[in-house]
Amino acid sequence: ENLTTATPDNHHTTIVVPEGATAGEVLIKFSAEMEAILDKTMTRSGGRATRSGIPSTDEVLDILGAYHFERVFPVDSRHEARTRENGLHLWYIVRFDKDEDLAVAMERLSKLGEVDKLQCNRNIGRAYNPSAEPHFISCAEADASATTRSTQWPFNDPELYRQWCYINDGTAPIAQQWAGVVAGADAGCQEAWKLCTGDEDIIVAVMDEAVMWSHPDLADNIWINEGEEYNAGVDADCNGYFDDKYGYNFVRNTAITSWTSNGSTGHGTHVAGTIAAVNDNGKGVAGIAGGGNGKRGVKIMTIQLFDGYNSCSLAMEARAMKYAADNGAVILQCSWGYNSAKSNLIMGYTPGPATEEEWAALYPLEKEALDYFINYAGSPNGVIDGGLAIFASGNEYAAQSSFPAAYSKCISVAAIAADYTPASYSNYGSEVLL
Repeated sequence: ENLTTATPDNHHTTIVVPEGATAGEVLIKFSAEMEAILDKTMTRSGGRATRSGIPSTDEVLDILGAYHFERVFPVDSRHEARTRENGLHLWYIVRFDKDEDLAVAMERLSKLGEVDKLQCNRNIGRAYNPSAEPHFISCAEADASATTRSTQWPFNDPELYRQWCYINDGTAPIAQQWAGVVAGADAGCQEAWKLCTGDEDIIVAVMDEAVMWSHPDLADNIWINEGEEYNAGVDADCNGYFDDKYGYNFVRNTAITSWTSNGSTGHGTHVAGTIAAVNDNGKGVAGIAGGGNGKRGVKIMTIQLFDGYNSCSLAMEARAMKYAADNGAVILQCSWGYNSAKSNLIMGYTPGPATEEEWAALYPLEKEALDYFINYAGSPNGVIDGGLAIFASGNEYAAQSSFPAAYSKCISVAAIAADYTPASYSNYGSEVLL
């Protein structure tokens, strides 16, 4: 990444401002000793303030022209104890005059003894091309595939025939377009489905564009936050979010999730279908964990990080990860991240963090939120004790996974073609699963 640096003269490390950092915003983690003062300020202000209540911090905020001071993670009364145990309650968003030099502002804040960590805010980027035109299968195409489909397929979903990545017997439509198809180059669903077709106690948070929760091939496998209703204006479950019946839109900070905004590609719904389209219902496609044989599939929670051409900030991304853990999700599905350090500059890619240490220093809030999900999703008495964070390895055809996928506690997944070779766009490497 293109970096601007400033070297402070106290206990903090060199200040690094990544390319794309949002002007006039900084994320601060205060030391634990400041907890009582911050709690008092936030209680009196109703959750949002213009100052911290800490004299030395507020003196710097005055210089910067600060006008917004807020906890990154809203109070969830059900899980506030573990939030505090992990120090997440000490992270704050500060907004100030956008004309202030960001590196200088961070240098001033870094000199304060009460500041433990500093991070720039910025918007995250998709790991896929949002400008690519989707291909919609016509009714005629669907009918044709249904009539030519083998009767040996395990479910009656008419488009399962096209999903060669599930079961590749060498006869899918792709074999008619490309002579290199090798039977068996697939995800192994034929054998996996004999063992399990999905478990309705598993909730997968799709962190992407919004999922079309009313889709006829998804509706039965959508997570529903019971007790919450759209537009009710009530936080019925006291989790810090109003009306979040199906999940939350972290781009616009609202429970109204939208899959029809200008610039939306349908990728979130596509991903959800791959995971949990309802199996054996005679409709559409099959889901890898969509149920079948009389059983329900995994549940999909929609966590909207992209809305049309807009994306959420790092602060909201971290907030989304904690929301997922606190509301029952045990798997994160993430098709986004930074470019890898081995991205090709000639191709227009800006390289991202090279090591886990570099990533953690640049984006400590992101790491802490991921650690929280990995440590606290699920339960000792549930189907999973701890969360699984699954990321796309990257789409720059680079010989290294991107971050956060490359984090040693995450699962980094690449793509293969129908001949066992890496897909032409996918990142690859020793730490990447094919």
